[in-house]
Amino acid sequence: MKHATLDGQLITAGPDSPARARCPECGAPVVKRKRCRMDGAVTYFYRHEQGQGEDCPLRYTPTSADR
Repeated sequence: MKHATLDGQLITAGPDSPARARCPECGAPVVKRKRCRMDGAVTYFYRHEQGQGEDCPLRYTPTSADR
């Protein structure tokens, strides 16, 4: 997710954003991650900590293979 909350304010993931925050939807802890794109640019995003936010609607859910 690109946005998270910290002290009640919405923040955007970036190089200067805090390493830990909260999910704006479910309130679970999130951590900042970064990814290097194919063009060399770095993308920052927040992700739920492992084992947290299982029922969050913002969490990625792969499509079903039952089709």
